[in-house]
Amino acid sequence: MTDAPTPTPAAVVIAHDKPRQLRRLIDAIDPMPVFLHVDANTPAALFEQMTADLPQRVRLLPRQRCGWATYGVLAAELQGYRAALEHTDAAHIALLSGADYPLASTRDIEAALAARAGRSFVEFFRLPQRRWPPLAGYDRFYFRNWPWRRHRLLLPIPRRIPAGLRPAGGSPSKILARGHAERLLAVLDARPEIERFFRRAWAPDEVLVPTVLTSPAVSPDWDDETAGAAPAFFIDWGVIPKKNPPWLGPADFDRIAQAARRTDSPALFARKFADDADEITGRIDAELRRA
Repeated sequence: MTDAPTPTPAAVVIAHDKPRQLRRLIDAIDPMPVFLHVDANTPAALFEQMTADLPQRVRLLPRQRCGWATYGVLAAELQGYRAALEHTDAAHIALLSGADYPLASTRDIEAALAARAGRSFVEFFRLPQRRWPPLAGYDRFYFRNWPWRRHRLLLPIPRRIPAGLRPAGGSPSKILARGHAERLLAVLDARPEIERFFRRAWAPDEVLVPTVLTSPAVSPDWDDETAGAAPAFFIDWGVIPKKNPPWLGPADFDRIAQAARRTDSPALFARKFADDADEITGRIDAELRRA
């Protein structure tokens, strides 16, 4: 008889700057094993600051170039899942950015995840999605896309999506159940054409994982395999979604606390915090995490 996966989750952290905030995050999620990816575009001196004197529970991943809206961001994510599955028996794997911060103690996060064993905490949606112009998200799939100097280039020649996949999208911020991470990688290993296709999708980190995991051919019971509608991440996208969420500061604490104190499915993490966010993260520690 094999042992059940441990309730202690693993964290895949994708970072490119802000060494103080990164270390603040790593310390706050102790004792989670951390699989850290630092953008290959990050200058050597800054990389040294970000990786100096890391705890032994932090494992550095081979570095990918993670430009804006490029496939490298997704490649780093998938690499992190592979490492977490290989080196831990964690029941959940959280995908975090270096600008994230926990809103609960590690023990409370473990308890929240254990209460929904086998379920993923994600914000995925099927197309059409009106908030994704110009074609409700379908243009991200059926045309080849390239990011160029923070702009999007699109080749308006239709192409076919790989067989058996139904287009979907969602937030890159997620906590995958171990079984779902294993399922995702098994599909990609068996069908390399899927990754090739998504190299030219728009913002691959927002579409590949949702598309694969929610497609009925892969997950016929997906709607019953998630933790519910309430998001596990507090991110201020605004009423009209912004391209990038704003930095969080002391004035945002009440809204953050409201999300963290939800009776059902409280927010477990928030994004995004700068290097000088000591005041807001200190209050989170004192009043929400009780650290």
